[in-house]
This record gives sequence, C-alpha cells and structure tokens, in this order.
Amino acid sequence: MADLSGTYHVGAFEDACIEADVILECTGVGQLVLDAMRCNAPDAIVCLTGISSGHRSIPMNVEALNKAMVLQNDVVFGSVNANRRHYEKAAHVLARADASWLERLVARRVPLQHWEQALERRADDVKTVIEISA
Repeated sequence: MADLSGTYHVGAFEDACIEADVILECTGVGQLVLDAMRCNAPDAIVCLTGISSGHRSIPMNVEALNKAMVLQNDVVFGSVNANRRHYEKAAHVLARADASWLERLVARRVPLQHWEQALERRADDVKTVIEISA
C-alpha cells in the first residue's frame, strides 16, 4: 500500500494537480475551482470547501466539463465544517503547531493604517496578516 502524502502548492495550478488523486480546494475562487476540476488526474476526487464572493462570473462550457468529468470518472463534492466545535479544535491544534511552519504561510504583513493593501491580491499571497500593533 502506498503512503499518502499531501503538499501545499503555490504557482501554476496545472503544475500542482496533473497527477493528484485528491485535490482539496479551499479558496472558493471560481477560476481555481474550475482549474481543479479541469486539471486533475483521471479517477480523481476534488473536494470544494471554500465559498466564493459571488461577485465574479466566469463563462464556461458546462457540457464539456460534464463530459470530461463523466468520461474520466471524476468526483467533485463540497463539504462544510463550519460549526463551533471544529473552529475550537482548529484553534487548539494551531496553538500547538510548529510556529515556523505557520510563519511560512504568511506571505506578508500589513500595518493597520494600510489595511487596504491587505485586500490587494498578489501572485505569491498565501495569507496576509493585518498587524494591529507592532
């Protein structure tokens, strides 16, 4: 039996998911959701956990997507774990997590007086932190 492993990827989506058997898409960004469904390996599973803002529409050929998913035996499903117990458990686990690993997820820090800059999307963003105090 092969070991299961996961990776966190930044960069071109096609480079990350072409061989992936399972993709967990957490952003809810429409284009990334479509890329996950389009670029995965045959017989793959895509789990969608993020919710989009709904402010942007993306034209797409639903018939072609449906055909590709059926012929490649793909599975796409959504999941929500938004109850208080899950958030409390996540906070507990993050409190015990390796701080250097968590710090690598922070792409940039923005002082409170420039909070608008935190909302600007940049190519290398993972998480942006708004610092309340230095």
